[in-house]
Amino acid sequence: MNLVATVLCLVLAAPAFAQGGKVDATLRLDWVPGPHHVGPVLAARRGYYAAEGINLEVKPGRGSNSTIQVVATGGDLFGFADAGTMAIAASKGAPVIMVANTTPKGPVGIITVGKPVGAPKELAGKTIGAVPGAADYVALMAVFKKYNIPESAYRMVSVEAASKTAALLTNKVDAIPGFSFGDYLRARTQSDNVRIALFADWGVNILGNGYLVTTSTLEKKPELVRGFVRATLRGWKEAMADPKAGVEALLAAFPDTNRTFAETGLPMVFDHMHSAATKNAPLGWMAEEDWKVNIEAMKAAGLEGNRPPQAYYRNLVDK
Repeated sequence: MNLVATVLCLVLAAPAFAQGGKVDATLRLDWVPGPHHVGPVLAARRGYYAAEGINLEVKPGRGSNSTIQVVATGGDLFGFADAGTMAIAASKGAPVIMVANTTPKGPVGIITVGKPVGAPKELAGKTIGAVPGAADYVALMAVFKKYNIPESAYRMVSVEAASKTAALLTNKVDAIPGFSFGDYLRARTQSDNVRIALFADWGVNILGNGYLVTTSTLEKKPELVRGFVRATLRGWKEAMADPKAGVEALLAAFPDTNRTFAETGLPMVFDHMHSAATKNAPLGWMAEEDWKVNIEAMKAAGLEGNRPPQAYYRNLVDK
């Protein structure tokens, strides 16, 4: 084969994004845009996805379950969702896999007004408001299991997601499980007396949100997925270096976002970017140790089978 023919074959075999064209793609978030979504929004604004050959649109979500479903069925190419929720879906046949996680230190904890809960045993005797089946509820059940706290030791009250913080602040319940840059942040904007005790500090590190694709996308378009991960992590690193720029990018893309919520919450997000198992690893890298804890916790919430941790994630970032 002569040189011209060889070059032609290489060009024809290369993916579209390597030929100068751009792949249209969407990233479906887990919820209404907030501080834990700043990284990809900043990356999109600064053209980092475009530099990887991706014309990316970031879209709000309606919960992790919905995001996982729409990615699994091909409605969106990329998704950002709770790792445990994704693992449950994957165990039941959803063809999805996580390719980076920027919150490996679990952001879930128990939220109270006044004195924080110092140890799991202090949950005994409390009335706890939670949304049955939600990620933070599942994490709380994992804490009870680890520390052998029986159901008779506390009173669980079912509440709606939208009214959970209100139930806490009006003393209808003693405590609620929630995310540090979610329910806790919302409550803190209304009362300086709100506290959170993270389950990760109690040895129950339930992975937070990460980026996912279908297994088919990863298999057939690995360089496209790698490009997405590179751009996303670049956005996060620059947001850490310049939080103000990250907040401004979020507000520019989603003007309805509350500025105070974003500015206060972004440093909280940074606090969860490394777990004990990933503290010496690059941003986005996932540890098998963390996934093992995650999988065990999710079994009580509906995860099926005994697939190894590697079945649920793939590190595209070199350690």
